[in-house]
Amino acid sequence: MRILVCEDNPIALKTIAFSLARCGYEILEAADGDKAIKILDNEEIDLVITDINMPYTKGLELVRYVNTKMETKIPVIIISGITLDETKDHALELGAKGYLTKPFDPDVLLEMVQSVAEKT
Repeated sequence: MRILVCEDNPIALKTIAFSLARCGYEILEAADGDKAIKILDNEEIDLVITDINMPYTKGLELVRYVNTKMETKIPVIIISGITLDETKDHALELGAKGYLTKPFDPDVLLEMVQSVAEKT
């Protein structure tokens, strides 16, 4: 499974990527939403994990892009420091398949990734 991780915090990006890679997932990394869209347009991706607050294209815009502009609907999991229920509900309404708040347990992320993978 190829997972695109989009996170502007380099430490968080490497931590998420490392946690997933050690479980056998192939990881592509993007430090901003524009780079993520370029990767989505040029690579086969099975799952996107994205932060909300990023430079250029925000995480919720990325969810909207995946669900409206792409032929293949790719599941998206949001990881964010935003804890507001309204933001979480909005992300899910846009089509996100999961929402984790920072800080999060890497095992919970892995469970969510496995759950989403089983449904696709």
